Amino acid sequence: MEGNVAMLAATLDALEPRSEALEHVHLLEGIKWYGMHLGPYPTPSREDDPRHLPPNFYYDQQDLLSARAALARWSWSASRPSYICDFAPQRSRNIITVLGTYAAICRELDVPLDFPGTAAGYSVLCELSDATCLAEAIIFISTHDSGKNAAFNVTNGDSFRWCQVWPLLANWFGIRCGVPRRIKLASWMADKGPVWDRIVARHGLEPRSLESLASWQFADFVFEKEWDLLTDTGLLRRAGFNACVDTIAMLRDQLDKYRNAKLLPR
Repeated sequence: MEGNVAMLAATLDALEPRSEALEHVHLLEGIKWYGMHLGPYPTPSREDDPRHLPPNFYYDQQDLLSARAALARWSWSASRPSYICDFAPQRSRNIITVLGTYAAICRELDVPLDFPGTAAGYSVLCELSDATCLAEAIIFISTHDSGKNAAFNVTNGDSFRWCQVWPLLANWFGIRCGVPRRIKLASWMADKGPVWDRIVARHGLEPRSLESLASWQFADFVFEKEWDLLTDTGLLRRAGFNACVDTIAMLRDQLDKYRNAKLLPR
């Protein structure tokens, strides 16, 4: 809490007295604003939903930003994406590489691609945020009057269930689709480094460790959810930003980018 608020305050302290050109400050938040990490919560979530019991550093940062803007010549805004997906080889906290490395290891071991969660989690509604679309939304929000002094949910604009994605993922990697099994990938993948090294050698991939590509703690956080993750993006649409992304096509496209970069096998 203190660290995150102090970083924002330090940034504002550095900018305000030194830049007469400062017009707008945008804050990147997330759907943890709504308490998605704490358990079931009201969905589809709207930007004006009541806050959950603190702490939540998003609240403190936004309160600081809006209070400072009220006394300044500049305006503020915030975006609240879901899990951000992109071709970002330096970032292991990424659903794309989690899916790709997990599927590749299952194929190498000749086992079905089981969903690492419960049957309930397999069928809840989910959404994702493409990084490029998010960036375009941030630019729009930050440069239009309709985006001033407000927060906006920013997601792909569609929704899916893992039970719809999982058979497709298995097909993309040419393996059998399994069933939901409540396992902790952080534990199950702890000894799979040698398996991954074998995959890297066979397919001539870039010599990257399994841990540098995929965060299994993050994977467990994603797949353990037994409640819907869904936000209302109507406020963003009414502000004038109408771009949307086909999530299934995004998953396939970004997996292919990792394959083309020799980070995931074909």
